[in-house]
Amino acid sequence: MTRVLSFIVSFALTVLFSLFASAADTFTDCDHCPEMVQIPAGTATLGSEPWVANRKGGDGPIREVTITYSFAVAKTETTRAQYRAFIEATGYETPYEPGREGCNTWTFDRVLGFVRDHNWEAPGFDQREDHPAICISAVDAEAYAAWLAESTGKPYRLLSSTEFEYATRAGTRGPWFWGNSNVDACTYANIADSTFRRLYDYAPVFACDDAQERTAPVSSYQSNPWGLHDMLGNAWEWTADCAHPDMNKVPTDGRTWREEDDGDCNKRVPRGGSWASGTDWVRAAAQAADGAQYHSQLLGFRVALTVDE
Repeated sequence: MTRVLSFIVSFALTVLFSLFASAADTFTDCDHCPEMVQIPAGTATLGSEPWVANRKGGDGPIREVTITYSFAVAKTETTRAQYRAFIEATGYETPYEPGREGCNTWTFDRVLGFVRDHNWEAPGFDQREDHPAICISAVDAEAYAAWLAESTGKPYRLLSSTEFEYATRAGTRGPWFWGNSNVDACTYANIADSTFRRLYDYAPVFACDDAQERTAPVSSYQSNPWGLHDMLGNAWEWTADCAHPDMNKVPTDGRTWREEDDGDCNKRVPRGGSWASGTDWVRAAAQAADGAQYHSQLLGFRVALTVDE
């Protein structure tokens, strides 16, 4: 009876949030700015149960999170066109860790390593301007957000890891915002699937086919209930959080988790999985930890904006 009631409540919330998404407030602050979606304040359950398949240490415990402020999230990942506007306006030069110049590149059965000639503009495969900018580090993403804040006079920033999961779930529970079906993944996300398996020999793939070999144009897939696209899949997305050894201390108010509680800010937290991620990493609760200047064909970002406190 408890399971039935839980299903009914979950279904009702999904319908409610779907209605919200259809009428979601969106805005754009400038010609080169991303379209932003207003996210409601509220309370949500984040994390994953210990018995969940593919659970990672970074999932964190089941916890109730309450966000008392309103914020907005970019409707899509930052595109190549948007990132190009930043580069052309500022002349920004990408910093690299010594010995890790270029972009970490993936081949059929292994990670090839850092290819010096690969970067956001030439990541190692063809992209259009409406594809997500990849081969982006957390430092690069923060520089873009700082430029957007300066050029608009508004506090653009990266999401906290908690905000990212809150926005991804959009009032839902379970591994994915679309429900519990592995087969449905390709309707909502660009992930490792049967097309991916024909090209690459790793990752536990989803049982569907999205027909995309690598990245896809943003908004190619159905949005989550709050009108956000590609919160799972396409490109891993940097958050502002630093890596922490103990997820039991993760904040429950939405704030960014930085140096406190033994945070290591030489490493940052990406979320959402990518075009090369399978069922083990493409989950609402999953998060990774990578060097702040790490560049990969799998990594991009999107921005957020606090609307009120």
